[in-house]
Amino acid sequence: MKLFSFLLLPTLVFAITGREVMEKVDKSGEGFVGSSSEMTLVLINAQGEEIERVMESKVFENNEEGNKSITEFVEPLDVKGTKLLTWSQKSDNNKQWLYLPRFKKIKKISSSGQSGSFMGSEFSYEDIAGNELDKYEYKLLKEDESTWTVEARPKNESGYSKIISTIDKKKLIPIKAEYFNKREELLKKSVMDKFKSYQVGKKSFTYANYIKMDNVQTKKASIIQWKDRKIGVKHKENDFKSTKLK
Repeated sequence: MKLFSFLLLPTLVFAITGREVMEKVDKSGEGFVGSSSEMTLVLINAQGEEIERVMESKVFENNEEGNKSITEFVEPLDVKGTKLLTWSQKSDNNKQWLYLPRFKKIKKISSSGQSGSFMGSEFSYEDIAGNELDKYEYKLLKEDESTWTVEARPKNESGYSKIISTIDKKKLIPIKAEYFNKREELLKKSVMDKFKSYQVGKKSFTYANYIKMDNVQTKKASIIQWKDRKIGVKHKENDFKSTKLK
């Protein structure tokens, strides 16, 4: 009797799918044209000791093929001049190149290598590249008054089995995320903060200017913080070529 009563309970049905949530997020981010920013990257070891690095970044918006970005290290001296060039791809694996000034060499990062640590941080090269909509299968796990919780499973090669993100309904951006390794074990957690609105023409964009990534297995952490972010910057796409890194 109890089993029969349980079977009669209504199935939980959402008014929106995980894919539809992420389409909203993707659409809200279109039209920023380009950006430039100064950032700090803080590496925190398991004992709480910190190393700070200063970076400059510029992004070129390309809604047809995928955005392009260059991140350059400015300080300290041992990493100064190191540059990461990323071409995000709409459906294929991203393309990334790393310029190492000490050796005056440009190294192309393989698809499998993109799951590796970005300059010793808890952010991977894959994290830095960002998430293109069509590269994941989505499932809406939970919805409340202010957020959606969406599971994203990569279609292509990835260091993750899944990423579970909490999306703010008003801001239409993630406010936290959990990253699972290939064994479906929780690997990392990120939280976003210091949200700020920017205007480009008639459209408003909201960005987090603080992201902390905690590795729950190693107890290490990394923080990226934006100090001076400009949106609506017009860059030349020709500047985002691997041959220009030197």
